[in-house]
Amino acid sequence: MAKWKAVRVKQELLDQVKQEVKKNEYKGLSEFVSEAIQLRLQTLTKQRVTEYLERDRATRTPLMQEQIFYTPKHVWAQITPNGEVAIGITAQFRDQLKDIVNIRTDLVGQEVFKDEPFGVVESWWFTQDMYSPLSGKITAVNKQVIENPFALNADLSQWIVKIQPENKEAPSWIDDLLSAERYQNLVAKATAA
Repeated sequence: MAKWKAVRVKQELLDQVKQEVKKNEYKGLSEFVSEAIQLRLQTLTKQRVTEYLERDRATRTPLMQEQIFYTPKHVWAQITPNGEVAIGITAQFRDQLKDIVNIRTDLVGQEVFKDEPFGVVESWWFTQDMYSPLSGKITAVNKQVIENPFALNADLSQWIVKIQPENKEAPSWIDDLLSAERYQNLVAKATAA
């Protein structure tokens, strides 16, 4: 068990505290001390706000890398460890086409723009555009999926393209996307209608 240690306070400081309490601004010594501690913490926080923001960003990025975000147009996006964004399609996207037989995308190095098509997925009867959830440049195209689009029918976790975001510092484009729960609610409402 921890032992309490006596703390000696300069008599001048103690006298000043007593005067403040006697002015009836504080109900007691504990209220005065509580406010003093709160003011000191606020000062320290303001002095170290950049450090706190950096620490927050560093801890949030790995969490975002594990998460998959969705668009209302049935495309998913996931941040990779090197800051690129892997893009794929959802089961709802595939189910609208029935069977995927061909995929065409923009090439590596081409710019893509948020909410603009970056490729086309084809079935035997239909074609559907894939819309980018962010602006940036395509850094990689998954050749295995392009060469064998039938594999995507069985495993939708495969990415189709990777995009380097325009703004590498703050992934603000995520704010416009849906969490898994919100996306499932959107799909449920669409299928119920």
